[in-house]
Amino acid sequence: MSRQDTKTLERQAELVRVGGRTYRVRTQIVVEEVEGDDAGETSEVRSCGDGSFEMLLSDADATSIDRSEQAILRTSWPAMRDALSRHLSAISQKKPKTR
Repeated sequence: MSRQDTKTLERQAELVRVGGRTYRVRTQIVVEEVEGDDAGETSEVRSCGDGSFEMLLSDADATSIDRSEQAILRTSWPAMRDALSRHLSAISQKKPKTR
């Protein structure tokens, strides 16, 4: 597959058409070092006020590909469910009520 074909497929994958409208689905994963000894528990997923979810990893876990991957998957699941819930709630409020 050429580089141009790959870019075209990537652009197409970003947009989803439903009922004539276009919706964008975006995901961003950030892995960053945090300062401080009392950063919190390292095994629980927690919700942040901005709609994101986070989990802290110990230094040993952060250097393990399997444990890092599991942390990303564990934080992604509630983020996806929350985004889907908000999206479907917003759509249901836009639909006209039928009796």
